[in-house]
Amino acid sequence: MRILAGDIGGTNTRLVFLDDDVAAPIRYEKTFASADYDGVVEVIEAFLSYYDIKRPLDTACLAVAGPVISGVASLTNLPWKITEKALGDLLQTTHAYLINDLVAAGFAIPSLDESALVSIKEAGGDPHSQITTGAVVIGVGTGLGAAHLVRLDDHYRVFSSEAGHAAFAPSNEMQCRLLNWMQRQHAHISVELLLSGRGIYTLYQFFRGDVGLPESPSIAEALQAGDPAQLISAHALAADDPLCEQTLSCFIDIYAAVIGDIALHYYPLDAVYLVGGIPAKILPLLILKKPLIAELFCNKGLMHENLKQLPIKLIVDDSVGLNGAIAYARQHLSAAS
Repeated sequence: MRILAGDIGGTNTRLVFLDDDVAAPIRYEKTFASADYDGVVEVIEAFLSYYDIKRPLDTACLAVAGPVISGVASLTNLPWKITEKALGDLLQTTHAYLINDLVAAGFAIPSLDESALVSIKEAGGDPHSQITTGAVVIGVGTGLGAAHLVRLDDHYRVFSSEAGHAAFAPSNEMQCRLLNWMQRQHAHISVELLLSGRGIYTLYQFFRGDVGLPESPSIAEALQAGDPAQLISAHALAADDPLCEQTLSCFIDIYAAVIGDIALHYYPLDAVYLVGGIPAKILPLLILKKPLIAELFCNKGLMHENLKQLPIKLIVDDSVGLNGAIAYARQHLSAAS
């Protein structure tokens, strides 16, 4: 089977080609900076040319950071648009699929090894229980997304959502102040505005400008040239700057509460899975704050005891999107045969 799969994000586009119809299976994989290209087709053409991959292919599946409606995908944080028909025409296959990136992560979950998971919150019940009802997967990176994994008979189905665009609900006095500050700048305050790369810098600006925490001159200078989220996170992890530490502390508080909210939308569940570049990068802080994360996650009134039973696991395998797209392509090609 000759497969092209991809994980198309606002920051990076990762593509993989598999050919397991030969005696020595082939796997080519390459990452591209999304901002360097005008669209998905251009990236795929560059990938095919780089590895001299001939068409036709048997199947293709791209996981995209945005909604997929009737075979058409528009990326939320990138001015790209692609259709399943255009993808199929490009690769000369009638089995071309577009899926949301969190759907791809959901398809990868059943085959994940325990070594790919880090526990953020222990289960209240059996820590080794299987997914018998369902699970939710939540991703935070360039944006925020979520998908629902459901077990039906002997297989899994995954359903996408646009949970990142739900409204932010403050849970303490400081967060109420944050909401009021943001409402002077935006008509709608989504959770993605805070739980994303740009959200980290937004929180930094709030604590610097509205709360009045002093800013280090060296960090202020570095922020002009580097990635603000990466710089702020690095100083928070190093615990060498109070403003950066307060920024990430608030980020984690909101993160814990929001994943609890999202879990309730899909309840009943067996587990919550976290993916994305940001939680992976701030993992030491998440581990340090595990008790607080569990407390904020479960702080849902009458549902406190229900959420207490759920484990939260961070997926540290950064190929989860690609592997999920491969799994989706294989499953749907087999069903069509």
